[in-house]
Amino acid sequence: MPVDKSYRMKMLESKEVLKTEPRPRRVRKVSVKPSTQQIVRAFKQAQGYEDIIARIPKAETVAGWEKGTQVAYFSVCGKSGAARYLDIWDCDHFDLFTDMQRCVTDCRAWFSHLGYATWGSPQTATGRINCYFNAAVAGDYSCVAQLQSYPSTSGAAVECLIDSHSFGNLPFTGTIIQPHFSSLSAGGHHFRIRQVSGAFFFLSLTVYRF
Repeated sequence: MPVDKSYRMKMLESKEVLKTEPRPRRVRKVSVKPSTQQIVRAFKQAQGYEDIIARIPKAETVAGWEKGTQVAYFSVCGKSGAARYLDIWDCDHFDLFTDMQRCVTDCRAWFSHLGYATWGSPQTATGRINCYFNAAVAGDYSCVAQLQSYPSTSGAAVECLIDSHSFGNLPFTGTIIQPHFSSLSAGGHHFRIRQVSGAFFFLSLTVYRF
């Protein structure tokens, strides 16, 4: 198809020299598949732990999570089990820091926020992650999100949802492992992560059934 005739070529001249922000250093690679022990440890430290245990007693032990209950796993470099689709919207690829090849190699996706305007960053908090999986049977499930704020000493916040139901905002600093519990019907479900503030990496989502 030809270029539309409303477009006209022109000669531009630029003599300005821009002062740009330095590119960030590459972040050390971390494991994107937390162990069951790490998940249970993080679960026991979270507020609301007692309420979940009252409903799902087996969630108190590693054995209660481990044997035959992991149903899906999502990361940038792979999916398994009942994981069907991993959709990532408005993530940021910054050359020599989080370019596409490094995102796949390191199994993570970066969502920037403020800064890097002279490189063309829109400085928006519009990152979205959609993990669609199939629940084979109705029951109680936990979707365990693993995220990492950037820089690791700065805070970020996301909103996590199961289908259209929000767990509320999740503020965090550094690398976190956060379980989200829900009672699901049999069939397909979306676990969604919406960027609220700050920059962060999506590392993984692991789904368990109890």
